[in-house]
Amino acid sequence: MNKALKYLLPAAGALCIAAGLWVAWFGLPDLSPQGLSFRNILQKNAGEPDFPAIATPYSIERWSRYAVNQGKSIALTLDSVQYRKNADEPRQAIVYLPDQAVGQTSPEIKTLRRDLWTDAAQAITQHTDQNTLFLSWWDNSQRIDLFTGRPTWTRAPLAEAFEHADEQALWRQLAGPFDQNEAPLRRLASWLATDARQARQDMAAALPQDQPIYILVCVDDLARIGEIEKLSGKKLGFEARLFPQAADIHSQISEVKRWASENATGSYLVQTVPGQGVRAWRITDSTTENTLLAKLLPFTSSLANPPEKLETVYQSNWGAYLIIYRFQR
Repeated sequence: MNKALKYLLPAAGALCIAAGLWVAWFGLPDLSPQGLSFRNILQKNAGEPDFPAIATPYSIERWSRYAVNQGKSIALTLDSVQYRKNADEPRQAIVYLPDQAVGQTSPEIKTLRRDLWTDAAQAITQHTDQNTLFLSWWDNSQRIDLFTGRPTWTRAPLAEAFEHADEQALWRQLAGPFDQNEAPLRRLASWLATDARQARQDMAAALPQDQPIYILVCVDDLARIGEIEKLSGKKLGFEARLFPQAADIHSQISEVKRWASENATGSYLVQTVPGQGVRAWRITDSTTENTLLAKLLPFTSSLANPPEKLETVYQSNWGAYLIIYRFQR
C-alpha cells in the first residue's frame, strides 16, 4: 500500500528550486539576532469571519499572524494555528497563509508554498497507513501532523538550538512550548549531519521495527542549518550567495556553476527569488557532500548519486521543493 506513493512522483525540474524569499523565511539568515523583534498583528478564533479553511483531521481553535522585524523594518510575516489532538493535548503548527505583501513577504510565494504542502498532504493521506512514522525537521513535522495526523518523530524545537533570547521567544510563540524530551530532535540532527551510509545504519537500529518509515525534506531546511549544527555539534559546509536578476538565465547558471567550483565541491542547488535573482547554495567540502542532509536535498551531486536504500516516492511539482523518501531496511 505504501509503495503506491511512488506513482505520484512527477518529473522534477530538479536544478532550479523556486523557494521564494530574499530571507530564507524560517531561519532568517540575513537578519542579525540582535535587533530581531516580532509582534502579533492578527488573531482570530474559530468561527470568526475570515478564519482560514484548512483541511485537517483536528479542530483548529485559533489563528495568529506575526510580523517579524529587523530594527524598524518588517522582514516577513508568519502564521501559526493552535489545535487539539484531544482535549488534553493542545498543539501548534506554523503554516503558510497568503496575505498582502508586507516588506519582503510575497503573497504569491506563500500561496505556492501552501499549495505544495496541500498536495503533499493529500498524497500522504491517500497512500500511507495511519501508523506511518515521518521523520522531518520540527517545523515540517508540525505541518505533517496538522494536515495528515500521521505520527512524527518530533514536533517541537529545542531552546538550545537558538543562541539568542529573541530567537527563543519568537519560536516559542509560533511553535508552542519547547520540547522537554531533547533526544529525538538531537538524534535527528546527528543523523542529518552524519555520513549518509552510517546515518542510515544508525537509523535502522534506532527506528521502530513495526512501523513504515518515511523521511520528508524541504529546501527550506537549509535555513535550519544553524539549528542542526548546534544540536549535532558538527559544522556543515553549506554556503549561500545571492546572484542578482539577469536577463540571460543560461549565463546566470554558468556563473553559479563557476562559483560552486571555487574552493568547493561544485555541487549546488538554486532557489529563485522573485524580483531579486537567484539564491544559490553550494557544498564546500566532500564530508558535507556525503552527509545525509546533502544526499536528501536536490543538490546536483545528490541527483547524480542518490542516497542508498532511501526510495524517492514523492517530489513536489515546483522543482523538488518537497521530497519524500521511503526508508528501506
